[in-house]
Amino acid sequence: MIKKLSVIAASCMLVFMAAGCSSKGSSPSNTSAVDTKNTDASSKASVTLEVLNISEYMDTPEFKAFIDRFHKKYPNIKIDPISVPHEQYINKRNVMLASGSVVDLIWGNGVDQFDAINKGFLMSIDEAAKEAGVDMSKDFGNFKPDKDGKYYRFPIQQNNWMLFYNKKVFDDAKVPYPDPKVPMTWDEYAVTAQKLTNNESGKNKVYGMFYNNWGMYYYGFGSQLTDGKFYTSDGLSNINAPEFKRSLEWMNDVINVKKAAMPVAEYISNNTDFLSYWNGNYGMVVGAQWYAQLAATKKDKFPREWKAGIAPMPVPKEMAGKHMNWSSIDSLAVPKNSKHAKEALIFAKEYVADYTLSTGTLPMYNKIDANKYFQDLADKLKDDGITVEQIKYLFGGDPEVINAAEKPVFGAPSEYEATFLDQLTQYYTGKVSVDDTLKNIKQKVDKVIQDQKNK
Repeated sequence: MIKKLSVIAASCMLVFMAAGCSSKGSSPSNTSAVDTKNTDASSKASVTLEVLNISEYMDTPEFKAFIDRFHKKYPNIKIDPISVPHEQYINKRNVMLASGSVVDLIWGNGVDQFDAINKGFLMSIDEAAKEAGVDMSKDFGNFKPDKDGKYYRFPIQQNNWMLFYNKKVFDDAKVPYPDPKVPMTWDEYAVTAQKLTNNESGKNKVYGMFYNNWGMYYYGFGSQLTDGKFYTSDGLSNINAPEFKRSLEWMNDVINVKKAAMPVAEYISNNTDFLSYWNGNYGMVVGAQWYAQLAATKKDKFPREWKAGIAPMPVPKEMAGKHMNWSSIDSLAVPKNSKHAKEALIFAKEYVADYTLSTGTLPMYNKIDANKYFQDLADKLKDDGITVEQIKYLFGGDPEVINAAEKPVFGAPSEYEATFLDQLTQYYTGKVSVDDTLKNIKQKVDKVIQDQKNK
């Protein structure tokens, strides 16, 4: 999903999005594997879990404290992590899964996990979850089976997307703040971004809109319009649908016509990453809950002199007044070669119930106290004037929210996303028309989907 994301950015964002363990393999760490003894009545012998994850998680105090709590609760389970730097993680993960290396638990987003499901790398976890005391059909709300009526993913969290804005930029431009409950349309968002953009240059330049060079920032408008229809009825790419064309053209208007956002080529050449929003030179950004988590829990690392606000994410004019979200679920999964699926899911259950909550993230696991989470986060953001009512409404507490897929996750999802981003810059730099860009993406993605079906 992420291109041009620095290691520092990854370490800050992903700590709120996934699990981690101590150190082994590709990256040095001071955290060592946890040796255990058996006291759990449900297990007869000590076992070792090989856990594949991202090295930037390993040294967080939240995770170290969690490992200590887990060790005391389950001293019969040894956590033996395989630690990989973020920028190498997907390649390392794919190589290990394809080669049949023994791994007991892996983290991934929707694209990663469905890619592994489609390639037969993961086992269904229905029975092991029962043994671990988890009801997959009830303990995660409306979470549905992944394939053929079976569960392959153990959900960590569903991303909650919203509009974050810099109150100082709004004040300086004398523009009213966004409504806390009624979303702007994308057209209104573009006009507001233009009003917030100044005529300065260099360090004084202010853009009204910040974006990340990730797929949903370009096709997400189209996903809202199509209810996440990234595939045709026969399983091929639907990226050339008029709704996705409209989405790409909207972004082109903001960047290249209204000049209200940084040009794509400049974004890439400057190594801009998601943390760049915090330098104070941007008016608004559509982002998931991790921006608020950084604002709430990492104030020492990201000091700022401006106050932040939150509002619902923009919607198409056809959906005016509706609260919408781009839905994507980060999860843990058990590779098919694991011999310890039950213990892996015991660890996964404790991770979502304990560690995820401790990082300022609301897990999908519904046996935790969501109201306490909402209040704790609001308390940490009170200096920004953000209320618990806003937090609850935007961070998963609105039962009426309309979820549209954040990204394509079924046929060839990794290749779909990579191809899309690879071809995209040619359109935004004026080298290829939008129609030819979408045509090229569809042709390339369809070929990969067909090739995978024929294997």
